[in-house]
Amino acid sequence: MPEFFNVLPPDAARDLLYQHITTIVESETVSTEGATGRVTAVAISSPQALPSFRRSTMDGYAVRAADTFGASEGLPAMLAVVAEVEMGKPAAVDLDAYEAVVVHTGGMIPETADAVIQIEHTQKIGAGSDQQPPFEIEAFKAVAVGQNVLQVGEDVELGEVVLPAGHYVRPQDIGGLLALGITTIDVVR
Repeated sequence: MPEFFNVLPPDAARDLLYQHITTIVESETVSTEGATGRVTAVAISSPQALPSFRRSTMDGYAVRAADTFGASEGLPAMLAVVAEVEMGKPAAVDLDAYEAVVVHTGGMIPETADAVIQIEHTQKIGAGSDQQPPFEIEAFKAVAVGQNVLQVGEDVELGEVVLPAGHYVRPQDIGGLLALGITTIDVVR
């Protein structure tokens, strides 16, 4: 009686399968915007770190965290606000002891600052709300190093694989790729 069903060991089954399939996959380059529903032909790596600079996660003041140590409602830290970093501009100011810089959400913070204190935890001293730096503030809360600061590459590191080969491209992938400056990708034909 002939065998009805022949069971192969896994390695033999895999070898048989590989004999009948081709591993050459044709690909084409398409615009990132039009890649929804396509499959990536190769892994896509980030050409840059995101964010590419240290940025504030809050409106407030970039400070040296050590200058706020022990600050409280009863004994606030006194800080001299020496400048404002405008959105989209580099933070070209160095902070000395007990100095601060006005920063906005998403804005760059100076290299010598290591934290951001929220504006809600401060009060201007003897100044109108529209006064421009220089002026002084009271800080009613201590901040830790790195608090309210996104570090370079915290979201995506330089060279990090953001989409693997064989990935089905979804609408949410498109925004991430474009944010990294990736305007074309290789997809399976």
